[in-house]
Amino acid sequence: MAIRHLITGSFITLLLLGGCGSVPDTDAGSADAGSAPQQAVIVDPPLDDAAVQDEQAQPLAGVVLCLDPGHGVTDASASERVSPLSQETKPAYVSGAEGDGQTEEELNLAVAELARAELEARGAQVVMTRQDHAATVSNQQRASMANEAHVDLCIRIHADGSESSQPSGMSMQVPAGDLLGTPSIEQPSAQAAQIILQAVTQQTGADSRGLTPRSDLTGFNWSEVPCILLEMGFLSNAQENEQLKQQEYRQNIAVGIANGVCQWKQSMESE
Repeated sequence: MAIRHLITGSFITLLLLGGCGSVPDTDAGSADAGSAPQQAVIVDPPLDDAAVQDEQAQPLAGVVLCLDPGHGVTDASASERVSPLSQETKPAYVSGAEGDGQTEEELNLAVAELARAELEARGAQVVMTRQDHAATVSNQQRASMANEAHVDLCIRIHADGSESSQPSGMSMQVPAGDLLGTPSIEQPSAQAAQIILQAVTQQTGADSRGLTPRSDLTGFNWSEVPCILLEMGFLSNAQENEQLKQQEYRQNIAVGIANGVCQWKQSMESE
């Protein structure tokens, strides 16, 4: 949103970045000595300092998000359909990756809670699919929570693992393929994933592995809202595993997510 403010005959354009960046400094200057004073005029719309401050402090006001910390601790065993368009089934509850001194389900929840605080501080309403380590919630149920809350975006939070200790970096998985129950989420999900992945890697300094389309993820195929899955790094890589243990690094991931959501919102408003 641009506000034009005419002061002593000069136009100044202020680009309000809604708390996702800094507002550029401007200098209206002063009238030349001896010149006739000119009447100050405010146009389109009047400059409301309180409204500007509210928008900057709460750039995500009105945005509803779902944070889905992957996995959980449960003894339950069941299968669920991978898609509303298929009779194929997959396990409903699976354990995540493990690193030295931490499990994926613990890490996912810790980062999700930090991200929730960052997002709520910027005005977003956040729905969590789980808030405890002990959680019996399937991927289909996680998708249903986001659908029923009519969220603007669901962010699934995970970490990677590999049989090799070499792979590293962050990536985003995005919905794709013929099994999507709501094909219209494919493009907006990819757009959000690109923006948020860039913001998180910039905040953390992590390498980006880019976007990976997935047609086999239950949580994607049952989703009726844009949905993305952040892989924060590889627990099988000793260096990344140690980074992901650190509170400061986890906080940077959370800040990066919030920054990315701000930037994504701005991109949607500019279209």
